[in-house]
Amino acid sequence: MLLAALLGLLEAGGLAHTTGTAVAADEPATPAAYLAEQLRENPVHLSDQLPRTNPLSARSAFAEAAKRTGVPTYVLVLPGSGAARGEGLLAAVHDRLGKDGLYVLLGEDGGSPRTETFGVDVPARDAATATLFELPYDAGTLEVFRHFVGVLRSGDAARRAERGLEASRAGEEPDKLHTSRTDRENQGFLTGILLTGVPVFLVATGWYIRRRGGKGPRLRLLVPVAAGAALVIGAGAPLVFDDTRSDADRPPTAADLRARAVRVAQGLRADPVYVDPLGAGLLSRAQLERLRERVARLDVPVRVAVVPLVTADESAGDGARLAKRLHDRLHDRLGKDSDGLYVIADASERGELELVNYGARLDSAALQDATEDLRFGGDGTQDSEDGGLYQRLDGALRAVGRAPHAPPGRPYLEPSAADDAVTEDVLPSLYAGDFAPGLLMGVVGAAAAFGVTAAGLAAAGRIRTAIRPAPAVRVSGAGGTPSQLPARLPAGRLRRTARQELGELNDAFEAAPDRLPDAVRAQVWDCLDAATLLLDQEGDNRVDADADAPTLAAGLVLIRTGRALLERGAGPAARGAGKIRLCTLDPLHGPASATGRLKLPGETGAVRPRPLCAECRAALPTGGSRPARAAEIVATRLLCLPVPGAARSAPYEPYHRIPGPLAVQGTGVGAELTADLIVRRVREQLGVH
Repeated sequence: MLLAALLGLLEAGGLAHTTGTAVAADEPATPAAYLAEQLRENPVHLSDQLPRTNPLSARSAFAEAAKRTGVPTYVLVLPGSGAARGEGLLAAVHDRLGKDGLYVLLGEDGGSPRTETFGVDVPARDAATATLFELPYDAGTLEVFRHFVGVLRSGDAARRAERGLEASRAGEEPDKLHTSRTDRENQGFLTGILLTGVPVFLVATGWYIRRRGGKGPRLRLLVPVAAGAALVIGAGAPLVFDDTRSDADRPPTAADLRARAVRVAQGLRADPVYVDPLGAGLLSRAQLERLRERVARLDVPVRVAVVPLVTADESAGDGARLAKRLHDRLHDRLGKDSDGLYVIADASERGELELVNYGARLDSAALQDATEDLRFGGDGTQDSEDGGLYQRLDGALRAVGRAPHAPPGRPYLEPSAADDAVTEDVLPSLYAGDFAPGLLMGVVGAAAAFGVTAAGLAAAGRIRTAIRPAPAVRVSGAGGTPSQLPARLPAGRLRRTARQELGELNDAFEAAPDRLPDAVRAQVWDCLDAATLLLDQEGDNRVDADADAPTLAAGLVLIRTGRALLERGAGPAARGAGKIRLCTLDPLHGPASATGRLKLPGETGAVRPRPLCAECRAALPTGGSRPARAAEIVATRLLCLPVPGAARSAPYEPYHRIPGPLAVQGTGVGAELTADLIVRRVREQLGVH
């Protein structure tokens, strides 16, 4: 598949940390072959593209963790999401390396490790699943790998994976590991409030009590006590809020930050068109030759570098910044011969394209205008079937040839300096930022708290007799049983689960046996296709970060329905997708296998038969008896989701009342929901026919 090939190229681009050379026109290396060579030299390979999160100097830490697995372990840390990129790559690397063991693929942003085992028996898949659900989003790559190894060695990987899945379904999320800059601002604000609020409240309240003739402390004692409280708060806050960095990533060294520029600059000295060794497949041999020929015919020096651009690289993902680094590096070696036009292309079909002038005799402004569409994803042609990276590069070089001449130019816009890679994750002082506003709010809060306290003391002073407390009244639900909140699923948990299970369904569908009936295969494809359309509307092969809870829930329902169809094989599922009724209480439970009589909240009339999963049917009372108990079970098990756009504190709503693919429209509240209905709605919503 073209998409799979592109993903493989994306994961491969710019991963070398040893000295690279331009891709040879007659023998381009494949990504798997290149990675196998790197692992042959060292079983832990870190890309030089990631100095801000996983610098090359951190390789020893990964190696130490890898030794603890107890089996030969090969680790790849590559740009991009490891979960989105890893299909088939590890197997291909193993085939070329020819060494059995545990193979682990990690991205720069942590997430779930992608694993494969060859000739060793370790619960790698379960350990990866447990790691996904046990760690929060702010866990770094090294933290993820260490946790994965810990689960692998625990002897309890399968149970921890299952427990993580159960916690995910219950809406539980692990606490963050690190303090963000926003958290630090909040900590400083709270410290300021306490630093002034507590002393002011103590002095004001003590003075008020003494003034009313009470036995409170004298003012000359209150002031030292208040000062002592301020001292304790001021000195103790840094001990409580003791984080100094917003993550656990190892700060890069100077060598880490220049490693990629050294490699690419050396490649450009050998060839004016440099393609990262593992991104070579983005351009065919013939296309590379045509680009080289076009560069040679230009009357100004041009250097083209095709490399991945990610926020974790030394240039923070900015091609213009990388061009400056390359020019500076080449200027140190070549002097004036380094001058010319630098073309930086992100190693993807539709990535960034930057043309930066360092001394070429071209009109930079005119060239900027002529390549506007090319730089931001257009292919520069009409009705072209050969779009993508090559077409854009070829169009850019043609524009260079047509650009008006001018005195030696400078960049059209000087690139801004990137955040310091060493200090960007250092947290500001607790006594900076919102600390000063907190001091003011502390005084205001103390005055408000004093007012409430004074009013309470005045009211208490007017009470002359003891008041016996009235008997407590127990608030109960129907039948005297305390009411329970329905199950809730936040968007974050739905997104994480959808990301995991979408990849698993893709794997299972590709591995489905040939004897699977065509009707079943078509049904599974419909569910998988609709779920992918719904969850990946940006088309970047990842679950959209801005997808709301109803969208994520609908996609996950389709994923689980497709998985159930695969497992059911040639059974009743073959009768048609329209017959696949979903559990009324929670469609995430999958296809219904039973029927139960119940009434959903907000419905009028009598109870009616509804399709249910086996677990929900077993939870309901039998024979329609005990309606109060049935209502309690419905309230407990009914899927509830946050309403898109509502405040964080807003109550969750039952899924069928929220507009979206799971809503019941036109047939009355509580009507049956089928997989076919959801698929049709998704396609209609997205205009796919």
